Amino acid sequence: MFNYEHLALLGTYYPINFKLDNAADIVTKSDEKFEYVRYNPRKNINRWGLSLTSLDGGMSGIPDLDSLREYNTENNTLYDEVDFNVPTLAYEDFKEALDPFAPWLFRTHVLKLNSGGYFPPHRDLNGLRSFRLIVPLKNCKAPDVNFILEDKILNFEEGIMYFVDTVKMHYIFNASLDPSYWLILNVESTEEAIEKVFLNLMQT
Repeated sequence: MFNYEHLALLGTYYPINFKLDNAADIVTKSDEKFEYVRYNPRKNINRWGLSLTSLDGGMSGIPDLDSLREYNTENNTLYDEVDFNVPTLAYEDFKEALDPFAPWLFRTHVLKLNSGGYFPPHRDLNGLRSFRLIVPLKNCKAPDVNFILEDKILNFEEGIMYFVDTVKMHYIFNASLDPSYWLILNVESTEEAIEKVFLNLMQT
C-alpha cells in the first residue's frame, strides 16, 4: 500500500505533470475579484491567504487560515485539517490545477507573501495523513523569494505543480518589493492520491 514515505523516497521536491496555464494572469484577475485575508491573524507578519476550500465554502479565512490549535483552544472546538474540504467561489479560478486531486483536497488556499512576508522554520507533520503539493504562481523565484528546504534553496518554474516534502524543515522569505503568490494544496494520503502522483511524474 502506498503511503507518504513512498512519495518522500522519490526526492525532497519534484515536479509532476499538472500545471496552471497563465498562472500570473489568473492571480491578477483573482486578486481583483476577491479579498485576501490575513493568514494566522495572531501573528503580525505580512502574509495573506485566499481560501479555495473551507469549512462551509465561505472565504472569511475563519478558521481555515488561522492556527487551528490556537483557534480550537480559544473556542472549545475540535476542527481538523480534513474538515476544510468545501470549494469556495475562488476555487473555480484555479480548478485546472486543483481538479485532478479534488476528491482528496482539504485546507487549500493561495498564499500571498507581501514584501518582507515570511514563514519561519517549521515542519508540517499532521500525522503524515496528508502531503503537500505546491504551485508557484507569481514572483516565486530566488533570489527575490527564497523557499528553503533543509539547507537548500529550491528552484521552481512558475505554473508547474511540485511535491514538496514539508515534513522536513523549511521556511520562506519574500525579499522582493512585490507580492509573491503560491498555490498550496493539502492532499489526503490515500493510496489513490499517491498513485496519481506516481503516474504523473514529470520526466526531466
